[in-house]
Amino acid sequence: MKKLLQIVLIGLLTLSCNNKNRTETKTFEEAEMELKDYSEKERIKESQYLKTNVFNGLENLNDGFDSESIYYFSESDFEIVLGRVEKNEIAIFGIEPWLNGDFYDVLSYEDYKTVANDPKWYRKAFTEFKNREKNLMYSASYQVPKKLLAE
Repeated sequence: MKKLLQIVLIGLLTLSCNNKNRTETKTFEEAEMELKDYSEKERIKESQYLKTNVFNGLENLNDGFDSESIYYFSESDFEIVLGRVEKNEIAIFGIEPWLNGDFYDVLSYEDYKTVANDPKWYRKAFTEFKNREKNLMYSASYQVPKKLLAE
């Protein structure tokens, strides 16, 4: 009886682990598909959502050196952006810092072999950039979940 119970327990644990891995893979695939499925109208709503709920009250350092739709932030403001992004479960595909008006580097979720909405990757990337250089301006590419755009 004890051995049977152990076998059942091991089986359930194995199934649980397999389901977790499937969920992560599914989440990644869904995010990729969802990105492709955004209409122009949804892209506009996404931009407005970011301005209202993520960038609100922060200083955009883009003075015209890049497309006006790309927001750049100081280190302290970008830390606030990351907190708001995490709270709203928004995906970040890449972080691109600039130094003295010039491209500095870029890191993406793929560099960390994870999904774009995993805060661990973008927190780690941000820390790495902060430790390498001071006075960087930060921009990122985001994806707001469709459920937030419907609100």
